[in-house]
Amino acid sequence: MSKEFREWAALPCDLLGDIVSETDVLIDDYIRAAAVCRSWQACLKQPKFPVCLMLTEDEDEDNNMRCFCTASEDKVMERELPELRWRRCWGTPFGWLVTFGLDLQIQLFNPLSRACVSLPPKPTLNPFHYDDGLGDPTPEGFRRFFLHKFAFSSSDPTSPDFVVMAIYTCRQALLGFAKPGDQAWTTIGDANDALACYDVTYFDGSFFAVCCDGVLVKCQDLDGPRPRFVEFAESPRYERDHLHSQNYIVDLNGHLCMILRMIGIFEDVKAEEIENDEAEEIENDECWNETVEFVIFKLDMQSRNWERMVSLGDRCLFLGNCCTFSVLATHYPGCTPNHIYYSDDDYLYYEKRGGYDTGIYNFDFDFDVDDEEEKRRLLLPQYEYEEESDGFRSKFCPPLWILPSSH
Repeated sequence: MSKEFREWAALPCDLLGDIVSETDVLIDDYIRAAAVCRSWQACLKQPKFPVCLMLTEDEDEDNNMRCFCTASEDKVMERELPELRWRRCWGTPFGWLVTFGLDLQIQLFNPLSRACVSLPPKPTLNPFHYDDGLGDPTPEGFRRFFLHKFAFSSSDPTSPDFVVMAIYTCRQALLGFAKPGDQAWTTIGDANDALACYDVTYFDGSFFAVCCDGVLVKCQDLDGPRPRFVEFAESPRYERDHLHSQNYIVDLNGHLCMILRMIGIFEDVKAEEIENDEAEEIENDECWNETVEFVIFKLDMQSRNWERMVSLGDRCLFLGNCCTFSVLATHYPGCTPNHIYYSDDDYLYYEKRGGYDTGIYNFDFDFDVDDEEEKRRLLLPQYEYEEESDGFRSKFCPPLWILPSSH
């Protein structure tokens, strides 16, 4: 009985491309097709994968599987990633994760290609005697509290001009950066001018950071002996009683914008009647922060004045436990224009409710509802705070947004 062998590697690129283009390609499908042979890998152009929410690991089970969901909650893929086990992770729009483990090593890891790039380890970050894990100076404490945010000058960590900027210490007080080949992080400024930063981004050839008070600073002289930051713009003016803001900075379609995430503090209260029925004993079991609304300002780079934005247009934003980034909604499946997709990055509440404050915010101001604030903010069903919602809760690493890429 004869056997027929087909030279699949010799399949014409045009034909292979037509087959893929006519197929609703998911991430796993593309990975399998590209893995057939080098010829197919060279022929296949990477599709625009949907932005995904990477869920938490199952901390109670010996399970290395990680689930990636689209913003619309359709399951995209589940991958076995032992490289991420017990590691704190942050998402990026470049396909890479920043990871930090109990070994105090900091790495870039691509969950599709499994490529890994080492960054200088945690002990080389100068903490100016702030080196604690929020009262827990152990590997577990450092993993939970020491590193906060990252920004990159390039999407390619192998590029010679690649620079990664980090906000670190439990007080989110310091900025440090590293370049390819560096053995240690370089701290910007010193203990006398340390500032509390919420977020950092790369815009128009420079790194900008936003402080907790809303002041915008610019990093300078990164190639010199004394890197420093200077105040670039005052805080935009916006106040709302009983709320505090957590600030983010982003390149939004060529404009440097600041996002104010307005947060309220809520409490679980349990009332127990006293035997004489004359009073009640109130016990505060726990309290947590929860996002109420978002306010966005655009910076005029010449006057350095802020202008409030009332629409994101055809773009959407992703922020939280990741680099803050925006995409053109029509280019990515599952994304809705004029929406903000957010995840939990409040380190104070990781242990009890980490991952809870995750959802979608409708930035459209033009609809008439009874309770506009509640209708804008959508906590997806899985995000509700319930004991069984393990995929959205973690003691040390809440869910994160990532834009997958195999390169």
